[in-house]
Amino acid sequence: MFDAETLTAIARARAEYEAKVAELLGDAASAPLATQSGLPLQPLYTPLDVPTRDYLGEIGFPGTSPFTRGVHPTGYLTKEWTRRQVVGLGTAEETNARLRYLFAQGQTGLSVCGMGYQSYDSDDERTVGHLGRGGVWIDTLADMETLLDGIDMERITLNQIGSSLPVFAMILSVAAQRGIPFRNLRGTIQNWVIPGGEGPERRGNGSIDIVEFCSREMPLWNHTSISVRNIRDQGCTAPQEIAFGLYQGAYVIRSLQARGLGPDQVAPRISFFLSAESDFLEEVAKFRAMRRMWAQVTRRLGATDPQSGRLRFHVQTSALALTAQQPLVNLVRSTVHALAAALGGAQSMSVNSFDEALAIPTELSATLSLRTQQVIAYESGVSKVLDPLGGSYCVEALTDQLEQAAWPIVEDLERLEDWEAFQKIEQWADDEGYRRQQAIDRGERIVVGVNAFQEGPERLGPETVPLFEYDPAWRDKQIQRLARVRARRDARKAEEATRRLADAYREKGNLVPPMMAAVQAYLSIGEIARVRQEALGEPAFAGPLYFGR
Repeated sequence: MFDAETLTAIARARAEYEAKVAELLGDAASAPLATQSGLPLQPLYTPLDVPTRDYLGEIGFPGTSPFTRGVHPTGYLTKEWTRRQVVGLGTAEETNARLRYLFAQGQTGLSVCGMGYQSYDSDDERTVGHLGRGGVWIDTLADMETLLDGIDMERITLNQIGSSLPVFAMILSVAAQRGIPFRNLRGTIQNWVIPGGEGPERRGNGSIDIVEFCSREMPLWNHTSISVRNIRDQGCTAPQEIAFGLYQGAYVIRSLQARGLGPDQVAPRISFFLSAESDFLEEVAKFRAMRRMWAQVTRRLGATDPQSGRLRFHVQTSALALTAQQPLVNLVRSTVHALAAALGGAQSMSVNSFDEALAIPTELSATLSLRTQQVIAYESGVSKVLDPLGGSYCVEALTDQLEQAAWPIVEDLERLEDWEAFQKIEQWADDEGYRRQQAIDRGERIVVGVNAFQEGPERLGPETVPLFEYDPAWRDKQIQRLARVRARRDARKAEEATRRLADAYREKGNLVPPMMAAVQAYLSIGEIARVRQEALGEPAFAGPLYFGR
């Protein structure tokens, strides 16, 4: 982008500038600078840091490959990012009420946590003191009917946090009750392919069943959402977040080939769930680098449709960065994170509330998180310009550095067997999380209010923040509803659905249709888990990532 003569002149002037700065600083010269992830950082960037740039091949324009500058040619000018605050508390009634409130305040998408996170029912003793505390509790289709009451499923995009197959079947069943064709549903399930399954087609792998079903029946639904945001919250670096996501995205595409689905049938509906951390410039560059790299990954896997190379992502701001000390300061942190996501071109966003290090967000704190997004969208002016930091010598250099740091990690994972690679991802994230905490404990990494600037006005302390109060009566109400559902359901229909689901588990057929029949017969999640255990002779995976698959 600059001729040799100009670069030589810039290099000469830069050397003079650096000599002058060194003289001014003297013994006060700082140690080498680095990003939060440890990438070398310079105090000043010039064209010398991006000297051989192929603009059209490596940067280009929004909406055109390699999508470095964004996946839509008009950015936020014609389509704002979806404001999708995470909601999940108590039972379906409490969560529905919070959702309706936030929609009235300007929220534009639905994202619910807690659904199907456990493989047992509300009347299990393990739910004491827990039910509704870490998200909404769902037992049966009756709960999902209540949760989605009054919500237009054709107009509002839905995001299922976690990949519980019974919960996914419940969402589809509510749509069927309303006469909504599956092809009209728009949304996302936080599903990605995990190792396992029999034969080349990986039969019996429920995560692949979901991708296959959606690819054939739900053209507007994101069948995959690669959740590397949660891995980032374990402590991994920005290059690792990129690499882990790209590896898992490629793994999804490869896993579906034996079921007759090629890259261009699968890749366009793969989405990514990313974090936004506190190192602002690194985070903006991270989103740009990952988009460019995903375009290359899909081409290498044989994709020819340009839509396959569009990396679309949701951002939830960092939870790891939030502190219980001086919780109101988290408002500032989350604003920085959200601004990075907007400047990085996110398709949707959830901003963590300032009190989330202490409890479920209150209505007030959730509203402030939504208002943060709205101020950025309507008052800051950043949404009027596409990729506004593109062309910055610093951001372009960091984009290159992140790409160069991420590729070797992808290659290391590709050399491993699949289960080993997934285990390595967890191990590397844990290792980085430990190093991060050590740096905080040693004071090498400043966290305001934790290891620096701890003394402050009394009103900044956690004791001054009104917290959301857990209600033990939620469990009693949920158990009573579960009992009513079991008493009123058609016993013959439930028995037949149980047999059909058990046969599907044993025969390794696609689980989505029989799972829909099971939930439509009002079998509970706990009952479905027992069907699986009896059919396969193994317990259901616990936790939000695997159950039902």
